[in-house]
Formats: sequence, structure tokens, C-alpha cells
Amino acid sequence: MTSNTFLRFIAIICIANSHLDALYPVPAMATGGSIGNALFFMLSGYGLFLSYNIREVPFFAWYRRRVFRIYPATWLATILMIVIAQSAWRTLDIFGYVRLFVWPTDYWFIAALMIYYVIFFAILKRQNYRYFLAGIFVLIVPYIYFYFTFVDLSGYSIEGPGYFKWIFYLQTMFFGGYLAGCKRSRTPNFFKDGLALVLFVGLYYGILIFMSRFGGWQFQAVTHFLMFPILFFFLRFAESKEIAALVQSKYVGPVISLMAALTLEIYLLHGYVRAFPFVLKTIFPLNIVVFWVVSVALAYGLNRVVGIFRKKVLRSRFNG
Repeated sequence: MTSNTFLRFIAIICIANSHLDALYPVPAMATGGSIGNALFFMLSGYGLFLSYNIREVPFFAWYRRRVFRIYPATWLATILMIVIAQSAWRTLDIFGYVRLFVWPTDYWFIAALMIYYVIFFAILKRQNYRYFLAGIFVLIVPYIYFYFTFVDLSGYSIEGPGYFKWIFYLQTMFFGGYLAGCKRSRTPNFFKDGLALVLFVGLYYGILIFMSRFGGWQFQAVTHFLMFPILFFFLRFAESKEIAALVQSKYVGPVISLMAALTLEIYLLHGYVRAFPFVLKTIFPLNIVVFWVVSVALAYGLNRVVGIFRKKVLRSRFNG
């Protein structure tokens, strides 16, 4: 599916770019993390709905497949980058190993996904996409409660550490399930949907810029609500024939497809790559090029090693 490939590519670009403030002459250029995360969770819900409708499987088999897709790469990245490179093995106790290798791991999105999958499957079994829309509205209640009790509204903080953002990203995952199920009569239009996408993204950033200069952070939740039309028009834009041609093109297409296939691995490794001394010491904009080349190369290597592990160990154990 070319739209999924394109959006995964955009998502990982946005997520990684949001962590590169130390590499840019203007730190504000490191942006897009919220959009990238929302795209990722929306695509997860979208893909899970479509795949389950093709082949229904019991929960444990379904959940096991998700675990085996995510955890082997996470384990290897954790061993290399944390246990060995940071010498964490010197101080970790049994609970520390459980935290790193079982749950929540060192990556918040994996911890969230493992819980999201359970909730998502419970709705998925009902085989009615409207329940996902109902779930979005139900989650508004805890969203409002936590927003006014736990979130620091003195600055932009709803994307910061803590569990509040988990509510919002579960909503975006539900939104993906809803979009996968509902029928859309209008054919995607590259120019119309692209223009609508630009307008909503512009409004999103315009509000953030306004608040950063004039205050009003107590209303920052509006940027979360704007994310839903942004996701909708991103999907419509990606479904256009022009984007399909781009993904299938001779020169650009392979780059998009490669990075889309390495989304998980790039996510796991890019935080360490950005801190490599030779990346930090390279002048801008070459440092950005070096960052991406090294990140994709390491992610590809991780993907290949994990692929061999899945083929030789996991498949033989659970299919033999």
C-alpha cells in the first residue's frame, strides 16, 4: 500500500527531526514530533483494522505477532546501546532488566503500544468501525480531567514526559481504525487535499508560534484537536495517484520504501546517533546528512540481524 509507505516515511522523518535541536543553528527547526507520532499511531490502527478484516485470529496469536515484530529489535538495540555501550550491566538488578527488556522498556511508545494493542483488539473483535469513533469521544473525559489536574499549562507541555499524552495517542490509533472502516465517496485529490493539509498544518504551527510569543498555553489542547483533520488530509493526500507515482518512482521510491520499512529500527537508534561525537562536530547542514546516513545504515543492519533471528529462532520454535 503506497499511502502507508509514504506516511510511514513522513512519520519517521518528523519524529527523528524533532530530536535534532542540537544539530540545527536554530533549535526550533527540530520539530514535527507530535505530527510524526500521531501519524504512526493512526497508521497502526489503520493497518490493524484492515489486516484483521482479512484474517481473524485469536487474541494471543494476534498479540504474539505484534510482540515478535517489535521486541527482538528492541532487545538488540537495548543490549548494544544501553547494556553494553553505557555499561548499564554494572548497575542493573533483576528489576532493571525487566524494565529494560519486558515493560516499559526505554522507549515510551513501545510501552504504550503494548497496552494499546489489548484495548484496540477488544474493539476490533466487534467488527464495527463506529466503536472506534465512540472510543475517541469516551477518552475525552479522562483527557479533560488529566489536562486540568496534571498538565503544566505554563508552557507547551502536553507532549512532555508522563502518561497524559498516552490518552491522545490512543485516540489517534482509534482514529486510524475508524478511517480504515468508514467508506469515503470522494476520490483523493493531490491538490485539494494537499492544500487542506497545508492549511491545517499552518494553523497548527501558527497557534504554537502565537502561544510562544504571547502566551495562552492553557489553550494548547487545541493543537491536539487540530491533529485529527491533519491526519485525515495526510491520509487523503497520501492516497492520491501523484503520491503513488512518487513512491513507485525509480529514484525516490526506493529511498521512501527503505526508510518506511526501517521505521521501528530508526526510531530505536536515532537518539543515540544524534549524540555521536562525529555527528555533533560536523558543521550544519552536513551534520543532518551524516545523521541520516548513519541512522539508516545502522537501522538496516539491525533489521537484517533481527530478520535472521526471527527466521532461525522464533519461526522454528513456534511453527515447529
